[in-house]
Amino acid sequence: MPRIPSNVAATLPRKLGPAPKPLPSNFKPTEAKARSLFRQLWRMGSLSIMYTNPGRDMIRRKIREAFNESQDNPKTDPDEIRQQWERALNTKFFFEVASTRYGIEHTVISNLTRISAEEMNGTARPKNQSMRVSQKRISEEYNSTIQALNESMGLSLR
Repeated sequence: MPRIPSNVAATLPRKLGPAPKPLPSNFKPTEAKARSLFRQLWRMGSLSIMYTNPGRDMIRRKIREAFNESQDNPKTDPDEIRQQWERALNTKFFFEVASTRYGIEHTVISNLTRISAEEMNGTARPKNQSMRVSQKRISEEYNSTIQALNESMGLSLR
C-alpha cells in the first residue's frame, strides 16, 4: 500500500459521498453545469492518482478530449444526453472511490494513465513482424477491456 503524502492526505475526502442518482427525465444541461462537471472530474481524477505526473496531465488531456468531442458532435436526443451525463457522474464517483480506497479502482486509474503516457511518448517500434502483430493484439485487447468496463459500470473511461 503506497504511503500517502501529507499534502495529498489533507485533500482526501473524509467520507465517501453517496453514489450518483439517475438524472430526472427533464434534465437540461447548461454551460455552467458542464464547466462545473469538467472541473469536478479533473479535481477528482487528479486526486485519484495522488497528483502524480504524468498521470495528472493524462487525466486533464483525456477529460479535455471528451468535452471537446462532445462539443464538436453534440447529441440531440434527450435520452442520449442524460445517459452521457450519468456516465460522467458515475466516472466522477469512480474517481472519488479511487481516491479514498487504494484498491482496484486506484490501480485501474493509475494503469490507465500510465499506459496513456507511454502511448503518448511513443514506444520503440518492434523490428520483428510477429512482435508487431502481438503488440497490435495486446492493444486491441486492452481497448476492448476498457470498453467492457465502461459498459458494465456505466463509466466513461478512456
